[in-house]
Amino acid sequence: SISSYRSDASTRPTSSEQIRQEIQRFESVHPCIYQVYDLLEQVQDVHLQEAIRDQVVGIEGQFV
Repeated sequence: SISSYRSDASTRPTSSEQIRQEIQRFESVHPCIYQVYDLLEQVQDVHLQEAIRDQVVGIEGQFV
């Protein structure tokens, strides 16, 4: 019914709320990604370091 549609629409986040949530999500994850990059500098195996870095870049790309 129309009244149930209206109540569903009023509970959905607005575009600006969704954008704000994405920014918060990104800001909460980004420091952790930088920590991983810092830890990678300690990995002695260059091939392993590159493989892990490639994976982290892919993960980071999902948040940008």
